Amino acid sequence: MAKHGLEVDRHLEDAGTSAFHGKHAGSDGVLGQFLKEVRKGEIEKGSYLLIENFDRLSRDKIVRSNKIFTDLLFSGIKIVILDKNKIYDADNLDFGDWITALVEFERANAESQRKSDFSSKAWKLNRDKMHNGEIVTKKVPTWLKVENNTFIIDEVKIDRIRTLFRLSLSKGLQEATKEYNTLYGEKLAIHQAQYLLGNRKLIGEHQPQKIHYNENGRLIRKDEGNPIPNYYPQVIDEDLFLKVQSVITSRKPFSGRYSAQRYNVFRDLIFCRFCGGTIRYMNKGERDYFICTNSMTGKCGLKGQQSIRGKKVFGRFFKFTNGINIGTLLEENTNADEIKNELMKLENQKNKISNRLDDFKSQIKKMVMEGETIPETYNEIIVDLENSIIKYDAEIEIKNKELDKIISSFRSFYDLQGIDIEKIIYDKSQEAIEKRVQYNNELKNIIKKIQIDYLNDILHVEFSNGVNRHILNDELANEYNKDEIENSWASVVKSIAQKTN
Repeated sequence: MAKHGLEVDRHLEDAGTSAFHGKHAGSDGVLGQFLKEVRKGEIEKGSYLLIENFDRLSRDKIVRSNKIFTDLLFSGIKIVILDKNKIYDADNLDFGDWITALVEFERANAESQRKSDFSSKAWKLNRDKMHNGEIVTKKVPTWLKVENNTFIIDEVKIDRIRTLFRLSLSKGLQEATKEYNTLYGEKLAIHQAQYLLGNRKLIGEHQPQKIHYNENGRLIRKDEGNPIPNYYPQVIDEDLFLKVQSVITSRKPFSGRYSAQRYNVFRDLIFCRFCGGTIRYMNKGERDYFICTNSMTGKCGLKGQQSIRGKKVFGRFFKFTNGINIGTLLEENTNADEIKNELMKLENQKNKISNRLDDFKSQIKKMVMEGETIPETYNEIIVDLENSIIKYDAEIEIKNKELDKIISSFRSFYDLQGIDIEKIIYDKSQEAIEKRVQYNNELKNIIKKIQIDYLNDILHVEFSNGVNRHILNDELANEYNKDEIENSWASVVKSIAQKTN
């Protein structure tokens, strides 16, 4: 510093935040704070940034590392690499200096990746041990501890957790948590109760996770691989666990008790065919109705209040579901095999690009080592290849979600088979309410929407896979005749328009 007549400002000093995934350059990192102050003009142009070595500037992928490097230089900051005794600044940066920096970034990233791969292998080894029933860590849920390589259950804590589950069957989350705290003199927060009720470790399941970093370098945990069943001792009955999940997902956050008489198994699924508005289920004792809410205020377009008896809708729908093989119907328009083939193609294309990128980087290293001139287009090629990999990753993620949705529909169909919904549709018991909740949740995975055609007395059912059926008064579901239906509605709209003119 004395040689260049410089004074060191230590108000920003990074003692060791990870540079592998760019965390140090994110909003929480010291380098990120430095960049922020540079852009605001709080740090003068011509200032020097002291870096121990290139590793400390960035060990991220070469494109992101290069961006940090060039952003600093173009902002007027001079970068000092102490172990190289080298100063980089935008005015005097030649092509050889830039290539040297890229090679250093690539070397740093490769070294970090090697260490990460080693850690991943250790993680995989532990996961395999878990599958074989071995306990690999003493870090376990609060109701367990490890002694002599054996799980020990805290029965007092488990009794309390079971109480919370039972309370949650008939009460909202807020009410159940409040009663739990009153019973045991605890201060369990609502979000803690919510997490506990959804914790699958209670039924013995362990979901392996790995640490990842997002684009800002923030550490996040992601599920990795399939869950490991029966790793932990099962302390909550699985049926009770699943019932509580159904109850929770069907309620609005912090809601109270269900209305036993009015719970609608078509909740969030049923609409008016004419206006597209929501339909309200009203139960007035001996009579129940499905009413178009828009028609109640004259906004539907059809004259008068539009309603249909609940028993009629239920009977027609249940006759439809009992009379056909929904499993076969769900297979229509299902392109699972096509999606799998597309996934395979995307993975192959991504691997080809990755191999090209690796070969290209090796070529650049070799040229630098042999003192050859690096063409200026090489950086653009590297950027294009890495962007292509990012694009393929995004497409692969979309296809995986599409495949998961198809699998979810089939799983829900089989879950519906165990519910005799016709027998409990008007039952006011707690058990019946819970089963109606479960039925509604599973139905949402199979059906996209149900529309009531008040004018023609028809139910239109659109399944999540795009298959359509319409259910007539005393018939089973027919194939969807789109032209016929559209013509029917066109004539209705034309008739209404003539009356209003």
